[in-house]
Amino acid sequence: MKKLILMAAALLFAAGAADAKWWIFGKSKDEVGFKYLYINKVSSDEAGPKMKIYAETLGTDGLVKVNGRAYAGKNAVGSVRISLDDKATWQDVKFADNGTFEYSFKPEAGKAYGMLLEVTDTAGRTNKVEETRKEITLSGESVQAKVKEALDALFAAYSAENLQKFLAGVSENFAGDKAILERAVKRDFDALNSINLRYTLNNVSAGAQGRVFASVTYSRMVIVNKTGQASSDTGSTEFVFDSNEGRLSLYSMKQPLMFGLSDADNVATGAVLGNTGTALVLDDGGNLGGSGQTVTIDCRSSGTVLKYNFSGSQSCDTGGGSADIWFYTWAANIGYATPTQAKDMAKPLSLLTSAEVRDLTGYSTPGGSIPAVTGTAYCFYISGAEFHCVEPVTMPYTGNALVTFKVKQF
Repeated sequence: MKKLILMAAALLFAAGAADAKWWIFGKSKDEVGFKYLYINKVSSDEAGPKMKIYAETLGTDGLVKVNGRAYAGKNAVGSVRISLDDKATWQDVKFADNGTFEYSFKPEAGKAYGMLLEVTDTAGRTNKVEETRKEITLSGESVQAKVKEALDALFAAYSAENLQKFLAGVSENFAGDKAILERAVKRDFDALNSINLRYTLNNVSAGAQGRVFASVTYSRMVIVNKTGQASSDTGSTEFVFDSNEGRLSLYSMKQPLMFGLSDADNVATGAVLGNTGTALVLDDGGNLGGSGQTVTIDCRSSGTVLKYNFSGSQSCDTGGGSADIWFYTWAANIGYATPTQAKDMAKPLSLLTSAEVRDLTGYSTPGGSIPAVTGTAYCFYISGAEFHCVEPVTMPYTGNALVTFKVKQF
């Protein structure tokens, strides 16, 4: 009898344990919910509890589109429903066998929609409906006006060298790290004064993750504190803004940079193609630098030596000489004739200052040739106090007589 009681107790315990394990599993991997959920291509996870949608970003049909994929673990999805009035009424949403669905509605300007989504599996379990709630409103405001407002505030704060106001317009999720941008802007303010920035808004578009993209044409003039000289540049660049409850804040920038010139490599997320001028760049010492002019010499059809004169002329030949510098295809070297001395600067061209380039300490004449690697600047001295620096972007090699490099005179 004792054995029977013990066996029964063991069975009950095992059943209880199995039931407990099933319950824990059901609340994790088998929990009913969504694999993904988007509202007008904006991820629900990244959107805040309130979403302001701009009318000009909707399609020609003027519809807000909600799409996603419901899941139900080991069970099948039984139904998907949506409410646009805080659960007062519900509408069934058609879904595919794999749980994907799409629902559209045409919003009225100024009206708030309390949207919730419910998924029920074939066992009757539902998702945590309240976690899906979004308050959606359609704004008749112009997103271009919002972008201009954000840019105006950033440009004004930067020109006034007001760091606190400038950072107020930068997203906490800034792609280049907000702390790095803050340090770079501080260095900008230490190095420059009389900052004058102007821009024209070229294009605005709404993108995924609730972000807004803007392209501008700019003109800029600054006074460099170390020299007291004015410098200017013009070009086009791009910004991306985070949108939080209708307020735009700076998420990322491309080169040419408007802000954070002293740490372009860590602040910028890429570069805008098509700019022909040299953008302003600051080095760690507060000096204006720059990337220089990009030159490509293609001798793949003839010749094994790629010649370049600092006057801008270039040619292909089978031997050295009769040029300021040349690149060999059979060795990673820069040969030189007209310059009397050369120096490996051990840093990129954009970080060089005029003072360090013109300091003859470290210059030497190693037989008219200097080993070279990409990404590093090599400077050459020509009698008469003429200095030119070269940074290889690609070096030629046997079978491919093609070289690209940046060159700048100091």
